[in-house]
Amino acid sequence: MSEKNQNIQQVLVIGAGRGGSAMLELFLEDPLIKIVGIMDSNSQAPAIEIAKNNGIQTFTDLVAAVKVSAPCLAFNLTGDDAVTAYVEAELGRENVVGGFQARFLWNLLTRLKKTNDQVTYLAQHDTLTGLPNRMLFYDRLNQAITRAHREKEAIAVFFLDLDGFKQVNDTLGHDVGDALLREAAQRIQSCVRDSDTVARMGGDEFTVILTNIKSEGSKDRVAEKIIEEVGRPFMLNGKDCSVSVSIGIALYPENGDTPEQLIKIADAAMYMAKNAGKNCYKFLGV
Repeated sequence: MSEKNQNIQQVLVIGAGRGGSAMLELFLEDPLIKIVGIMDSNSQAPAIEIAKNNGIQTFTDLVAAVKVSAPCLAFNLTGDDAVTAYVEAELGRENVVGGFQARFLWNLLTRLKKTNDQVTYLAQHDTLTGLPNRMLFYDRLNQAITRAHREKEAIAVFFLDLDGFKQVNDTLGHDVGDALLREAAQRIQSCVRDSDTVARMGGDEFTVILTNIKSEGSKDRVAEKIIEEVGRPFMLNGKDCSVSVSIGIALYPENGDTPEQLIKIADAAMYMAKNAGKNCYKFLGV
């Protein structure tokens, strides 16, 4: 065994349950820890499915789990002292975490996982609208391009700017402006599929990724639907207001094969829509 491998701690989780699920998800990201087995008498425990999806051995029998996984460090989350005693006899007392220590670790890791999920969500989403932010948008666009290249699919990227938003924000106040952005975000999202992405880039600018475009006119239909939805009057905080939307469209692979190229083209096409009188969509020919 190499020195590198000797520094990796092998771990068996006994009594997967929800605590095992949190532990497993956290440990999977640690290069110094290798989960060698997940054991639970309930074959439907959440961690069992996670383990299977990651190629980790799963067990419903304790004896088999310990035999196959040894040598390892075992976490007993069952709360059963008899289980801890058996595993200590097989692996050595120093290689078992059970009882109060295991339950404490369960609670700690579950809370840590929840906190990590919350931090990740906040880092990737716009706090006002709840939409993906610029960072998550580029990540998803990179993934969409990779998949489209592999599957020989087409993608459309929309760059949207709300016409007349500044006037609403200046005359009716920032509270109404914020409410308008939230409502506009919901209307835009209602026009696309669950597999597509709507993101807020900042201010009154939004982007859309349409994946796996099947027909020539599908992007046009979505753009027309967005224009129609955003163009309906808004009733916000007891006040009536209206805006429209200008949309620029870039196509993969015709207009580029990187996120930066596609956004640059979509942004330029959006300004074409602005110059054409607003409340419309444009795309640049190849």
